[in-house]
Amino acid sequence: MSVRIMSPTLGKLTEVPAALGDRIALVDQGRRWSYRELRTAADELAAAMRMDGLVGERVALMLPNCVDLVTAYLASFTAGAIAVPLNARYAPPEVEQVLRRARPRWLVVHTDRLGTLARLDQALLDGTRVIVVGESGSSDVGRDNAYDAVLRSGRGKSASSSDVLADAAAVIFFTSGSTGRPKGVVHSHSSALAMLTSTSEAFGDAQPDDVVQVFEPLVHVSGFIATFTILLAGGTVALYEGFDAAAYAHALTLHRPTLICTHVDILAQLLQLPGVCRDWFSSLRGVYTGGDVVPHAVQREFLQVSGLPIRVGYGMTEAIWLTVQREARTDRDGCIGRPLRTVRLRIDESTGELLVAGPMVMQRYWDDETHTSETLVDGWLHTGDLAQHDEQGVWWFTGRIKDVIVRRTSKITPGEVETALGQHPGVMMAAVVGAPDPAEGEVPVAFVVPRPDADLSPAELTKFLHGLIAAYKVPARIHLRRTLPLTASGKISRNDLIESDHA
Repeated sequence: MSVRIMSPTLGKLTEVPAALGDRIALVDQGRRWSYRELRTAADELAAAMRMDGLVGERVALMLPNCVDLVTAYLASFTAGAIAVPLNARYAPPEVEQVLRRARPRWLVVHTDRLGTLARLDQALLDGTRVIVVGESGSSDVGRDNAYDAVLRSGRGKSASSSDVLADAAAVIFFTSGSTGRPKGVVHSHSSALAMLTSTSEAFGDAQPDDVVQVFEPLVHVSGFIATFTILLAGGTVALYEGFDAAAYAHALTLHRPTLICTHVDILAQLLQLPGVCRDWFSSLRGVYTGGDVVPHAVQREFLQVSGLPIRVGYGMTEAIWLTVQREARTDRDGCIGRPLRTVRLRIDESTGELLVAGPMVMQRYWDDETHTSETLVDGWLHTGDLAQHDEQGVWWFTGRIKDVIVRRTSKITPGEVETALGQHPGVMMAAVVGAPDPAEGEVPVAFVVPRPDADLSPAELTKFLHGLIAAYKVPARIHLRRTLPLTASGKISRNDLIESDHA
């Protein structure tokens, strides 16, 4: 039975716009949306949800980054529905997995993805109302299920959120499922609001005059926190769908953002663009990244070009934002900084695993009591990460428990090898994975992105490593790559690091 918690809910996001009126909330494809316009649309959609009995029900959102996605999130929070964002790029089998798990009452989908829905087992959509954003060109949609018509149906109706509980589920973030059954990470209104509050603290307290550009998908937690933290503060969000390095650079000079929060790979790509200069970054008061460690070669070059340090944070879909490091650390890789105010960290002495507690920790995994009980133990979230802290109280990420490589009984953490590789002046980024070996059980294999002006060879790097780490830690093979594959959340996708040139 739910306990009534009278603390704020995510309905607070629509309370802020009431006082801001004509201030610009969103810029989407050149169109500027004021806070008043955004609130009006969100209230209309929330009223339509309430009329359809969606309190406590799932609303799946299969939309690209756009004002309609932001509106649908806000409406769900106001109405007491549970937002279930789906990656608009999902293939039909991936969509089916999430729909089977979430069983949504509504599915708000962009017209461009109707072809994907047509390829699904249609039984999955039984009992689901499909709301179509954009011109569908399909007689199957029906006028009442066009997004604009749904908005009109809620016009002038009540969208009150006074009966929504702080501990009620607000959003379910499903993982990509690339390694098996997708996990549905459930955040309550309370924990999601704590994520935004913690992110604001990490940003140095978001303000109404802040501007942020968001290229990361809002269906993932990274894009979600960047967008809604700024909206909660009354700032402006410039939304983009899909990443392109040249477009990102142009947006820096067009919108003159005060903050960017993006993946380190994007920052590394910016450094390689022709004409990169300090003016691109002159409006910024802060540059933030998370998801993976920042190679100190990237940190040094970014600081030299922009005059700004890359400030590093740590977190995951289950709990974010947890730590921040505001000063550039170029002495070694893996610095994730100090815990934020409401965060508690400790190490499991038996395994070395990092455990976390705080109000931003997820409520549970959707429809998975076993995994929930294994991951949340006595109020502590088991992160699956390895970490340590130094005498100054600064925390350092050292790797993933499952990524540990065992070579003839000797254990190797990929992070320590990546750090050593990063000390070579010609290395921009590096990733190390384990590969089966008939003689040694497992061996480390490295994938390295050289700096544009570097003339590197695997033999040179191997020789370099022999002076820094034990011989058994030196990779059996080193592959040079132009880029490293990323997951949807911006971390290096180790499952996609393939030795295509190794027999």
